[in-house]
Amino acid sequence: MAERQETSVMASIQDLLRDHAKAEEEEKIAAQRKAEAEERARLDAMRREQEAAEARMRAEEEARQAKIYEEQRKAAELAAIQEATVQRARMEAEAQARLAEMAARQEHEKHLHALQHDKSKKTLKWIAIATGVVLFIALIGGGFALKSSHDKAVAAEAEANRLRDQIAQAEAEKASIQAKLQQTQDPETIARLKAELAAADQKTADLNKALSSKGAAPKPGPGGPAIGAPGNAPPPPPPKKCNCREGDPICTCL
Repeated sequence: MAERQETSVMASIQDLLRDHAKAEEEEKIAAQRKAEAEERARLDAMRREQEAAEARMRAEEEARQAKIYEEQRKAAELAAIQEATVQRARMEAEAQARLAEMAARQEHEKHLHALQHDKSKKTLKWIAIATGVVLFIALIGGGFALKSSHDKAVAAEAEANRLRDQIAQAEAEKASIQAKLQQTQDPETIARLKAELAAADQKTADLNKALSSKGAAPKPGPGGPAIGAPGNAPPPPPPKKCNCREGDPICTCL
């Protein structure tokens, strides 16, 4: 009888030990699962934060590029308007010079006609000489006006080319800063690069404004010729036809 009771007690003790070991194993598994869940949650939060930061940077870059494009478009429109104004003024100056030349030539021909039919040829000769001098002065004045207009256009284009070169250098600096910004993960470096990028943006905007105030368009890409390049200079005007009569002593084209 005593042996049975002892056996029963031992069985109960073994059951209790098994239950305790099982409970400890379950607690260990539950703790491990909880730790894994917390780690997954932490990694997911970090991933979401990184994705949000990348999306924010992409949005800022797109906004910056849109602003640059809009500034360049406005500058190009303003440059086109100013270029058309310069062309119109140059054409008007050339037309006025041609009209002055035609008027002087007609006056000269009138005096020549009078010289042939008037008895007082000596007096008319001096008149014809004076007319020829007036014609010569008119031609020189027209030439000076055209040269002055050309010199101003050349100086303005040289200044515009200098500004275009500075804009190209600023864009290269921005591209270098953006490349560094995409490669780094250090918060201090990112903040410093963003400040440098903002300064480069401001510099580019200032240069574009200065270029617009000079009435010049942004410099074309490598595939197109630069505005005002020597290869784009207009061909020289054809030689003027001489309408003087044969034997005219004061004609300037014979």
